[in-house]
Amino acid sequence: MIKVLYSDDGVVMIRPVTQADAEAHIAGQDEEYVTWLEPSDGTEETERRRFAEAEKAWEAGGPIFEFAIIAEGELAGTITAEVGREGLQPHQADITYGLYPNTRGRGIATRAVMLVVSFLDQIPGISEAVTRVSPENPKSRSVAERAGFEPMTTDAALADEHDWLSTKVSLVPAEQL
Repeated sequence: MIKVLYSDDGVVMIRPVTQADAEAHIAGQDEEYVTWLEPSDGTEETERRRFAEAEKAWEAGGPIFEFAIIAEGELAGTITAEVGREGLQPHQADITYGLYPNTRGRGIATRAVMLVVSFLDQIPGISEAVTRVSPENPKSRSVAERAGFEPMTTDAALADEHDWLSTKVSLVPAEQL
């Protein structure tokens, strides 16, 4: 059972997204945000529906855990952890993240990534966090590297157009979980 839904390092807090976040999310997005994340039509209706699905996923215990990133009491972006994602090993979780323009460049994304990696430690069988970044998005790669991620050299990683980076979630090998 997932017990930790809110995590705070004193500067950044992550919590499950809710439908109530949709309006601020739409207002916060810019071209850079939607370029690097899976695009939607950006309408409030679509985002409310997506956030409603995220709420249901939280109630069901996954496999997708979408968080609101909160900094200085405001929605600063979103970060998602997904287990069971196609192309990954069963012990791996995929992390994607994005910040709104007024919150970039202050270490918020790095802190949020570290909080999500910590969160993943409570998901049974997950021992590695993976993020896949476009080679054309060095800022995203820098976030992952500052959070302790290192380049992956697996066949799947080498065959992909994205750069794969990973970090251990716990010290217990996946085969022992």
